[in-house]
Amino acid sequence: MKRFIAPMVVGATLASSAMANNDALMAEIEALKAQMAELKEAQSKINIEALKTQLSEVKAKTGGDNIKWGVDFRTAYDYVNYKINGAKDETNGIWTNKLILNMAAQPVDNLVFKGALGVYKAFGSNSAPAMNGYQNMDWYATQTPSGDANVRLREAYFLYFGQMGEVPYSVSFGRRPSTDGFMTNLREDNDKPASPIGHNINMEFDGASFKFDFDKISGISGLYFKICLGRGNSNADAKYPTFTGYPVMGNVVPSMTQTPYVQSNWDSANMDLAGLIVQAYDDGQYKVMLNYFQAWNVMGANFAFDGTGSYYVNMTDVGDMTGGAISLQVNGIGDEISDFLDDTIFFVSYAFSKTDPKGTHNVVNPMYGVPATGFIVPATEMLGSPDKEYGDSIYVGVNFPCVMVEDARWGLEYNHGSKYWRSFTYGEDTLVGSKLATRGSAYEAYYNLPLVGKYLTAQLRYTYIDYDYTGSDMFFGSTGTPMDVDTTPGAVKSASNIRAYFRYRY
Repeated sequence: MKRFIAPMVVGATLASSAMANNDALMAEIEALKAQMAELKEAQSKINIEALKTQLSEVKAKTGGDNIKWGVDFRTAYDYVNYKINGAKDETNGIWTNKLILNMAAQPVDNLVFKGALGVYKAFGSNSAPAMNGYQNMDWYATQTPSGDANVRLREAYFLYFGQMGEVPYSVSFGRRPSTDGFMTNLREDNDKPASPIGHNINMEFDGASFKFDFDKISGISGLYFKICLGRGNSNADAKYPTFTGYPVMGNVVPSMTQTPYVQSNWDSANMDLAGLIVQAYDDGQYKVMLNYFQAWNVMGANFAFDGTGSYYVNMTDVGDMTGGAISLQVNGIGDEISDFLDDTIFFVSYAFSKTDPKGTHNVVNPMYGVPATGFIVPATEMLGSPDKEYGDSIYVGVNFPCVMVEDARWGLEYNHGSKYWRSFTYGEDTLVGSKLATRGSAYEAYYNLPLVGKYLTAQLRYTYIDYDYTGSDMFFGSTGTPMDVDTTPGAVKSASNIRAYFRYRY
């Protein structure tokens, strides 16, 4: 009997417990239903549009309206070598750090700001700024290593986008993105080129651009026209009084002027440039670019003589210049011939320049800041000739994948310039001087290696320049006179630059 009663008691206890648990569970479910109903009612009262507005305001305050920063930092070792006619070779090894801080902001869809600050510094200090007054010239200040750690303005401009009927356009003013342009971006391991054709324009300047896209209305893939305006030198006096004078019995009698920002006493002028850039075609594989420019009052460092054998070097306006280029780049050779050719880039470019010298004129004596009687610049003042001289250059290159290392790239380039070839490539980052300014032949090979994806990369590059004439990469006056390097004592016959670097980008 006891055996029968015990199981009954256990069963009753379990049943009672289950019923109690079930009641508790049902109570919890009902409570959850009530909470869900309350949440549903509260949600129905939320103003979704107001919430979106609030989120947009938060986004603007925390990121959308703020400047976005990017870092591009490179540590490089360059070994430079020059072979001098009639003298021993000159060589040096130099370590440099190059830092570019990129900026971007877009408060609304049709307005963008972009900028870049640059520091390009040699390890330690050097004597270049003290020995060379042109070391930190505005045309290439952030593209030339110096002995200081000053932060300089590399780029700063805004872009406004609009629509004229069926033609989209953009307007831009400021310090231009005008270094490492089309084709030359490959040797610099930059995915996107800057605005100009790098073959004949690669330097820093301030100005404006007006771009009009005609691809949709013309049916020509990628067609656009861009008008570019720039100023390379502004002729203006300083803000505060300056002293000038004139020689009297061997002494200088000073006089003080206080006329800020009017035309200065120096024999220089506003150096201006106007150009047209045309992207004639771009379908993703084939890209054709053209440019044509006119430059007024280009500067030259001329030798001024006093008739007794004495002379000084004077920076002055020597004349005008025109130039242009036509360039083709092929991104992928053929049509699925092989993976290697599909990933190979080839380009070829032709460029020309033509001088228009002013001829003989009186100059300003830099010792006194007034016209110097008896001091004249010879008539052969623009690239050593009183005539309009024509020069040209050819530039070809190939960039292809490395089959042994994923995402690594090789590159080979060649360019040749004639006797009177003159480019505006002062901002090219090659320590022995711009290879694209060469009056002669230049050869280059490079290897780009990713170490940590696209964030940390390395490059090994070799540049060799074989000069035919002097004056490559000089200014536009007498110092740019082309002379045969084989017969001119002290002339640089060849130059080479070996570079190895590590580069961090994020």
